[in-house]
Amino acid sequence: MFCKHCGSQIPDGSEKCPSCGGSLTGSAASPASFNSANSTSVKELADNFTNIAAERTAGLPLGLIAKVCILIALVTFFLPFVSVSCKDNEYASKMEEKSYSGFTLMLDLEDDDDESLDSLESDPKPNIFLILAFAGGVATAVFIFYKKKYKLAAMISGASAIALILFRMTFFSYYDLPSESKKYIDIDTKFGLLLCILMMLTTAAACFLEDKNSQSGSSTL
Repeated sequence: MFCKHCGSQIPDGSEKCPSCGGSLTGSAASPASFNSANSTSVKELADNFTNIAAERTAGLPLGLIAKVCILIALVTFFLPFVSVSCKDNEYASKMEEKSYSGFTLMLDLEDDDDESLDSLESDPKPNIFLILAFAGGVATAVFIFYKKKYKLAAMISGASAIALILFRMTFFSYYDLPSESKKYIDIDTKFGLLLCILMMLTTAAACFLEDKNSQSGSSTL
């Protein structure tokens, strides 16, 4: 059986837990009830954390912060997201580092003089992850500015941040870079992408706390 106080496995019929010293005069906890208690504790801990965060930020203009951050996130799509350069071979001195904005990669705006695009095994294509992230940013702005649905805006903004991370993680495979030349190609993450992810996450947090505070305010009325 299991101790109802600490969850340790103990001999059947024990009157005192050898681990925590708790009295077992009543019935000991079963594994199922202990797991249920653990899940409840985790939920309570998460609720307590969010409640504390909501209380600490109650005086902040969270709605305004969310609006500013989502606008900044959308603007960052015109800033460099990644750069491509050649390294450690005879072409390194000939091929200059080329930076690409999120908007360029999202809509597949090709440059005829771009040597990086010429090295692809297939024609460049619009990046679905960037499209989803930008569309999510626009949807988040609509829900914040017009619909005032902050909980939904938080979910969409968080999903957009995940889409941006997936874009960076799948860059090599998505653009079909030649396998034999991958070791010579250096892909660097630029500040535009990092700023965009940060603003999306900040928007999600601000919207979540704004929704939490609004619910708390309405419940006290």
